[in-house]
Amino acid sequence: MTQDHDEQQPRRAPDGPTGAGPAGAGPAGEDPADHVPPPVDTTRRVASDALAVGLGYLASFAYPLVSLPLLARVFGVEDLGRFMFALAVLQLVVQFTDFGFGMSALRRIAIARTRAERSRVAFATLAATAGLWLVASAVLMLVVLIVPGLHDQWPIYLIGLLLIGVGAMYPKWLLQGTGRVKAFALLTAVSRLVALVLLVFTVNSADDDWLAMTWQQFPLALSAVSSWVIILWWWKDVHVVRPRASETLEALRDSTPMFFSNVASIIMGSANSVVLGVVSSPTAVAYFSAAERFGNAARGVMRGVVDAMLPRMTRGHSEGPGTSSLQRMILIGIMSAYVVAGLCLVIFAPMVVPWYLGADMAPAAGVTQLVGIALAIGGVETALMLKATAEHRFRLVARFALIGACEHLVLLFVTGSLWGAHGIGCAMIVTETLMGVLYTRDALRRRRERREARDAAPSEQADVAQVDPSHT
Repeated sequence: MTQDHDEQQPRRAPDGPTGAGPAGAGPAGEDPADHVPPPVDTTRRVASDALAVGLGYLASFAYPLVSLPLLARVFGVEDLGRFMFALAVLQLVVQFTDFGFGMSALRRIAIARTRAERSRVAFATLAATAGLWLVASAVLMLVVLIVPGLHDQWPIYLIGLLLIGVGAMYPKWLLQGTGRVKAFALLTAVSRLVALVLLVFTVNSADDDWLAMTWQQFPLALSAVSSWVIILWWWKDVHVVRPRASETLEALRDSTPMFFSNVASIIMGSANSVVLGVVSSPTAVAYFSAAERFGNAARGVMRGVVDAMLPRMTRGHSEGPGTSSLQRMILIGIMSAYVVAGLCLVIFAPMVVPWYLGADMAPAAGVTQLVGIALAIGGVETALMLKATAEHRFRLVARFALIGACEHLVLLFVTGSLWGAHGIGCAMIVTETLMGVLYTRDALRRRRERREARDAAPSEQADVAQVDPSHT
């Protein structure tokens, strides 16, 4: 029977850079009274939190759903394409800076048993995030200043990077890992709505692109500042500690496999518009970016729900192998939501897109339908990846991500150059199908191995009883 490398490692309790061991028994000097029990998971609470996060993200997506038609009319198709290209490039920095902490740090916070341990995990993660942001920002600004086609837009790139740096400090993994799911949803929704109001009242022409970039990156920055004020002075879930170099490096090491999963997200997400801008025209980028926004609205809502479910899946896995009824409900719910969202895009895109974005953007309707098909298929990958992440099978997630990334990158250049925005939509469908097949095969293999292990256990006991009759 084969096992993933992560599962062969000795299990620590908890699984962090400075594991505190059993509850109440921490490193020297740690107060046992600092112990914090994990939240109690019930079907009702899980459903309530999933609904709260979904509604919070749905409210927050009022920003892209209102900003897109506004910017399309203010900027025009070509200037909108250039602005969307800048957003796609900056999204690469966001993904690199996250480095997979959104999953790895969330998992470690979920299994932490003391405030001291949570504090060490939290501030080591922040230190690692800040270092990655500095590196990515320096590289991107150098590229922007060197490349002639980007040089005239350097102010919006600089503004975007500065706000991304503040927003990178938003500890959504801490809020979700400590059960502050409804507060997380509220912060997410309110910050987006505030940015939307500011966008509507300040962006009136193509010269206001720097303001549009400011409000695009403002929500996470506002959420970051607000959440830390509440965490440190009201909830006091953690206290300020100086991160050690060893703890920061451990945070990076633990998250490195998830970084490769993030690379796949970049290639299968932000890189779509970037590659299309290289091999096609700004008009094609505008069509695809508009269609992708609809898909990203649904993915964003579900991404928040998936992150909120990770602590439940993690705690369920720590209780024993297999899949509990609560875990099964979570997985089926995620798959079903993706299918419903994808079908809605396929059915309603021809009616909604021309009315919503204007007649000039009507060609984006067909692309939106392709994005909807990819979204419906992607539910299988997302649900099974969540289960693998909860089981700390980071290497498997990274391996599948790299396979999908390589395949998708090749398809992007081929299909984008041949068929433009529609070709990128087809590439998304092929990649989502491949990832779903990989995860399904792995899930079936593991189920078969567990069944064989259960079947082998009674026969082994019978063999022992025959050799030693006193065994019974």
